[in-house]
Order: sequence, then C-alpha cells, then structure tokens
Amino acid sequence: MEYNWQFSQKSRCSDEEKRECLLLVSELITLSKVARRNGLLSLVPYAEKSRSFLLRKGLQLVVDGVNPQVTREVLESYILSGDYSGKDLLERCLILEGVAAVQRGLHPKVAKEFLLSFLGEESYAIFEEFFEDSDKDTLETYLQKIEDVPASSSLGAQLDQIILKLNNDQIEKFLMEINTGDLAKAIKGLGGQSQIRLFNNLSDKAANALKEVLDDLDSVGESEMQESQETALAILSDLGL
Repeated sequence: MEYNWQFSQKSRCSDEEKRECLLLVSELITLSKVARRNGLLSLVPYAEKSRSFLLRKGLQLVVDGVNPQVTREVLESYILSGDYSGKDLLERCLILEGVAAVQRGLHPKVAKEFLLSFLGEESYAIFEEFFEDSDKDTLETYLQKIEDVPASSSLGAQLDQIILKLNNDQIEKFLMEINTGDLAKAIKGLGGQSQIRLFNNLSDKAANALKEVLDDLDSVGESEMQESQETALAILSDLGL
C-alpha cells in the first residue's frame, strides 16, 4: 500500500469513525504484546476467533510461518480487490500494518505510534485517555511498594538469598549475562529487596526499560517464571556466584 495524498483522500472519514477505529488499534497492540511475550503460535486462538476476515487471514498466515512479504502481499490483494474507501479502507490498512508489526516483532509501543499515526493527533489523545493504563506505577513508586514483599516460591527465595549476598560488581556481571525477558519473568517471583538490588544496579534507562517489560508481561505462568528463575540460577552458577 502506498500511503500518499491519494490514500489520504480515499481513506477520509469522520472523527467519530476514527474514534471507532481506536478499539481495533487497541486489539492489534494487545496481539503485539501477546506475540512478543508468548511467541507467534500463541496467536492461534485469536486467528480462529476474530470476527474480521482480514485479521483472521493475516494471523493464520503469521502462525503458519509464511514469509512476511508474502503475508503483506496477500493482505494487500484482498484490500485492493475490494475497492474500499473511508472507514472500511482505514480499518483494513490498520489490520495490514498491525499484522506486519506482529510478524516483525515490533515493540508494542512502536506499533502503537505507527498505527495511531493513521488516525491523527486528536485520536492519539483520545486513545491515551481511554485505552492506556494510566494506573501503572512509576519505577520509584513500584520499588517503594515492593520493598517488604516476600518471594512467591521456594525457587524465588533461593534466588533471593544469592542476590542479596552479592556485591554490586557481581550483580552487574549477572545482569550483563541474562536477557531482559528472562530477567523480567524471574523478577516476578522475587522478594522486594532483591528486586530493588537488581534495579539499583541498572542505569536509569535500563531500569525503566525493564519496568516497561514487567508492565507488558501482565500475568506470568508459574512454569514460565520457574524456567526463567532456573536460567538465572544457572547463570549465577556459571559465573561462580
């Protein structure tokens, strides 16, 4: 699809119709989060249940492992053959780009920025007000809340004891070896004091990035958390810590 002035004219719709598209944008961002957290195969239920033919088709191609360029071309052909205009065209292009973002592994925040750019500045403000979670804690508030929280499992308690005995240099070595996804999942089951030690040994930028990953994780399954904690323990062991 070419997003030029001709497209702008053909996809023109009312402010009310643009607001109606925000629900679709929210759904696509959720799919992006699910895929980044659990992998593309986790989209199978969404591919089966979506009421939108184009979204179902796009997700089916993604979970089937079809080449991203082929996926885009198939969806574009469906859109072009329908000769849509107004809201009908706009929604289908949002689906096209949302599916592309999911397949490319684009960060949900980047996907949000791109998708909302189709709807204009006023729609962005409305999305922030009605669809964003304004109750998420800042990093500072989060750390204050968890200060006295105990570990949620025996494995988390074991990891707690090790982390609390490490000095800052040792913690930094550990943080350099573990990837952010495993760290975030492991942290979910740690006590507050060990979480604070980890966050305090990250740069401000890295600490806030880790907090964003935690926010995006929502709930983490017990098996996922345990696997990440075992990975953390293995890294600590390999480092001789």
